Amino acid sequence: MGLPRIFGWAADDSGCGYYRVEMPLGEYRRRGGSAEWSTEMPDWAREDADVIIGQRVSLEGASNLWQKLCRKGRALMVLELDDDLWNIDPSNRNAYTTFTPEMLGRLSRNAASADVVTVTTEALAEVVRPMNSNVVIVPNRIPAWLVERDKSTVDDMTIGWAGSGSHAMDWEDAAPQVGRFLKRNPSVGFHVIGGAFKPMAAWPRAQLRATNWAASVEDYYRTLDFDIGLAPLRPHVFNRSKSYIKALEYAALGIPTVASAVGPYEAFIKPEETGLLVRHDHEWDSRLRALTGDTQMRIEMGRNARQLAAGHTIEGNLESWLGAWQVNVPESVTA
Repeated sequence: MGLPRIFGWAADDSGCGYYRVEMPLGEYRRRGGSAEWSTEMPDWAREDADVIIGQRVSLEGASNLWQKLCRKGRALMVLELDDDLWNIDPSNRNAYTTFTPEMLGRLSRNAASADVVTVTTEALAEVVRPMNSNVVIVPNRIPAWLVERDKSTVDDMTIGWAGSGSHAMDWEDAAPQVGRFLKRNPSVGFHVIGGAFKPMAAWPRAQLRATNWAASVEDYYRTLDFDIGLAPLRPHVFNRSKSYIKALEYAALGIPTVASAVGPYEAFIKPEETGLLVRHDHEWDSRLRALTGDTQMRIEMGRNARQLAAGHTIEGNLESWLGAWQVNVPESVTA
């Protein structure tokens, strides 16, 4: 008997779809499993899939189909979530207005109807368990090739951040301190990736460089050329359920991170070893001064961060996904 046939119903073609659907199913397929993924549900999946993964299913038509397939009971129905969509901050205007009470009601019912719900963190699991007791925590992973490649480089010392406008509230805390640091250190450049970031008026524009999102996540990896990566995160109920993926991406390329000492980053970053944590606003400046001023410390932290990231590859951790999908892969094809 062959391995189960799995379909991943992705919510988008961007980072969420990549990390939570395409990456694990791609590795499953590399090991001999049968897997396909798309943002559209094909006819074959409705009739023949052994496992159906639905990512944050909440639109009316999609929810009707999800409920029908759950009632049918042919496939193992896995609802996938990587954000606490019930507690979106109003500063993330697009998501806040998109996920209406009606959509969230459908999402809750779809979670309750699923056989399994997969989430990224324990904090998110706590939000979902009242809806469905069978919640499996599967952390975000990165591809092994990322740990093995050298990051892109630029001539000047560069600090940077990669993110979207959904992190507006996070940048409100860090931006004034980072801007002051740049003004005092004109030889240091700042590279922002994502296109939605707007620097404060007082920021020294000559030191800024902006790059829009790449066509794919793997292309985005190639734009990361920082010497130091920033990861601000406000202590907010929505952020409590976020994962440490940004710091993991940096770490895989040997980039030490300066991050808010909040939830995911406090759990992932080893202070003074793989990066530095910020507990008070003024520490953004002091942490950046420490890392830009000590080449040896920066290199050593980057090396340690890469070693840490090597333990978080999809190739080395597919088994957590397989367990959630209730799939048994023969030992001969599990590596």
